[in-house]
Amino acid sequence: MNTMPNHADFMELGTIHQHQSNCKQHCFVFTEIADIDLPPEITKFPEKIKNGSIHSYSKKDGMSPPPPKVPKSRRSRKIIAIVAGLLVCVALAAGIPLGLQLRSSSLLEARLAFIRRLLAESPLVEGYWAPQMGANFSKSYAEVRNSMVGALLWPISVPCAAQYLDAVQLTLEGIDDARRMVKKNKDMVIVESADEMEQAHTDGKLAILFGLEGGHTLGSSLAVLRSMYSLGARFVSLTGLGCTTPWASASIRTDFFDENLPSTLTNFGEVVVQEMNRLGMLVEISRLSEPAMMVALNVAKAPLLLSNALPASMACNGSTAAVPDHILSALSQNGGVLMLNVERCGEKAMSLKDAIAAINYIRAIAGVDHVGLSGSPKNYPLLLAELARDRLWGSAAIKKLVGGNIVRVLREVEVSKNRLPLSEDWIPLEAIEGNAYCRYPET
Repeated sequence: MNTMPNHADFMELGTIHQHQSNCKQHCFVFTEIADIDLPPEITKFPEKIKNGSIHSYSKKDGMSPPPPKVPKSRRSRKIIAIVAGLLVCVALAAGIPLGLQLRSSSLLEARLAFIRRLLAESPLVEGYWAPQMGANFSKSYAEVRNSMVGALLWPISVPCAAQYLDAVQLTLEGIDDARRMVKKNKDMVIVESADEMEQAHTDGKLAILFGLEGGHTLGSSLAVLRSMYSLGARFVSLTGLGCTTPWASASIRTDFFDENLPSTLTNFGEVVVQEMNRLGMLVEISRLSEPAMMVALNVAKAPLLLSNALPASMACNGSTAAVPDHILSALSQNGGVLMLNVERCGEKAMSLKDAIAAINYIRAIAGVDHVGLSGSPKNYPLLLAELARDRLWGSAAIKKLVGGNIVRVLREVEVSKNRLPLSEDWIPLEAIEGNAYCRYPET
């Protein structure tokens, strides 16, 4: 792990380095003279000190010095000290940073206490929450509360196969179901703005920001989009995983590359982005194809969101959205945020070391103002405590990472609200012809 030692590390290592040279040369423990028991013959000798030295015994004195009598308790302490000194020498000879090897649990507890104080001031925002519903909902809720999470982005998910069937109805039912679950938990509250999110945290409640996972939940209709906003949805992923719509291409295609479906964001897709900007909704683009991402970044009038994603350089295979470096660079210019998946790299669980490496990678390319967290609530406390060891991650930087960046984006999206004209556009009929199973043919 490439982290810089903090102040406590320098103090600890400085003490070790002070004794390291002596240890390597001698490998024994020094004892103060005042701690040595002198024989009574020496202490009683009338001329024991002469010219600043101790008088020596000789054969002609007819005496031989008796062995010193060392108390058993003091002898035991000396043995323990010598053994400890030898262990120190072995550790140093092996090249092991002693300050790290002897790091006690109290130091971890101190960092965790620091993180708890910090999260009491700023909400930790989880960028992608997919709770178990029904009887298991309380288990998902308890997990995030025990992990000091203060706010959740909760996307309502609908199967992609319902796109040309009853996707809109399933979305409405999903919103209703989620609202009822929140209402049953007095410590949860639905929020629709940055101010409400921060107020919920001040009140000790878990803030819920609803959204929609996939543009297929909109039925290719701006009227449905506006209705979803009225019901409390504050973000929309333009495509779900592998779920290309008639107006936006997904990064993973499950349509066998149907030539009738787009390979980027169409003109109507651009209108959807602009209408979301006008409404004050977050546009989430992590599941878009790379060309569609670039179009969205170019046409957006407000910061964009990439949730539950990873940098493409990590070469993850599976369900995790992979974001190329040039998209990360463009995201910083747009002012948006990538909420990093710190739980899995494809099918593989992500280690603490890999998670920190990914956070620092995104920070290096996009900047500290453009990275957030998602995907692993139960690991956040330890992750943040470990990150706090790096002096590059001070209080201000960690506050941005845990939620400050997404709160900023929410505010900027709200500021852009109503600055664009209302769009009355409809998706071209030829874009949905042959697939609009549930659409009345003359509309």
